[in-house]
Amino acid sequence: MPFVSRHFLKSNRVSLIVMLLGFLLLLLVSLLNTDYVMSGTLRLLRYISLLLISMPFFLLLMKGKKVVLGNVVLFFLLLLITELICFFMLGMPSANNKDFSLSNLPDEHISNHLGTVPYADSIYHHVLVKDNDTVYDVRASIDSNCLRVNPDHKPEHDQFALFFGCSIAFGEGLEDNETLPYHFQENSDEYNSYNLAFSGYGTNHMLARLEYQDLSKIVREENGKAFYIFFWDHIFRSIGTMEHYCGWASNAPYYTLDDGELVRKKAFKNGRYLVSETYEAIYQTNIIKKFGINFPLALNKEHYNLVAEMVLQSKNEYMEQFGNDDFYVVFYPTYAEYTAEQLNQFQSILEAKGIDYLDLNDFLDYGPEHTLGGDPHPSSNTNQMVARELLNRVTLKNN
Repeated sequence: MPFVSRHFLKSNRVSLIVMLLGFLLLLLVSLLNTDYVMSGTLRLLRYISLLLISMPFFLLLMKGKKVVLGNVVLFFLLLLITELICFFMLGMPSANNKDFSLSNLPDEHISNHLGTVPYADSIYHHVLVKDNDTVYDVRASIDSNCLRVNPDHKPEHDQFALFFGCSIAFGEGLEDNETLPYHFQENSDEYNSYNLAFSGYGTNHMLARLEYQDLSKIVREENGKAFYIFFWDHIFRSIGTMEHYCGWASNAPYYTLDDGELVRKKAFKNGRYLVSETYEAIYQTNIIKKFGINFPLALNKEHYNLVAEMVLQSKNEYMEQFGNDDFYVVFYPTYAEYTAEQLNQFQSILEAKGIDYLDLNDFLDYGPEHTLGGDPHPSSNTNQMVARELLNRVTLKNN
């Protein structure tokens, strides 16, 4: 074949040698890249190897008048140069060799349905130290149902209060008797609380829990209410943005709308293969990091509607299990990560779907004094104030 003829090899010897060196360097980098973290030096060598391969390849294509393919390689080359420039601008950062594969567990294992869950019958010791100061040093008790223990249930209290949500409801950085569910229980005369929240959860986790397990079988009281402690970031988690998928939510439940109907399609990792694989490939690129790019680029009405549908289905599951419709979305007063227009749009969609919500953003102006100090999560005192206000508003709503 002419392409591998002796004349071709001789006339393109320099380009072919450079390409060969590039492939050998790329192989060397692959052999050395065995740690969890790929160092900045190895990343630099990989960029150099790709340049050594792509530049002479482009010249060969142009020489052979392969214009279309040559333009494709030129685009890749320009992108690679831009990536290298951003790499130096960022100070030659390292990159994680993260494994996104799902755990090999039995089909009915709870993690296959909910994603990450705490180990049953365990105690988690959480410590956070910043600037040589201990922000918190606490223990979180987990029961046999993989739920955080809410201590001091009172036999005389004849109603339940279910709390769904993320680290805010779970009580990140707090003891078992400092969480929002605990303070709600202690400030009431009738409710025993159940903490079904966990750090990193979104709306999709609440729905997955209700679909996976009949919660009425683990609740002692026959009557009560459910509260979904909503945090704006739940929307990003529930749609599986690139940042959240690559951060911790690759195994999270994946829900989508098919012809207007909400359906569960496994997890983000194995339920939307092409999108998730793309996220894994680009999330650590220097162009993405330098310009702070996330996908999707912005929230829209379809995203709000998808999350609202998850809430609605969660409410329906709750009603089927407990026989009442006392299900509330609670907007916890935290640092605002949304515009007033975005909040109004989302709340309007909830209203249109018949979902009751309690907006506590007008209750207090969340600031550093409401946090754990070196951590933005709410303190025990803040939870106590919010619990009292939540109890008051629920009482007024029911009267």
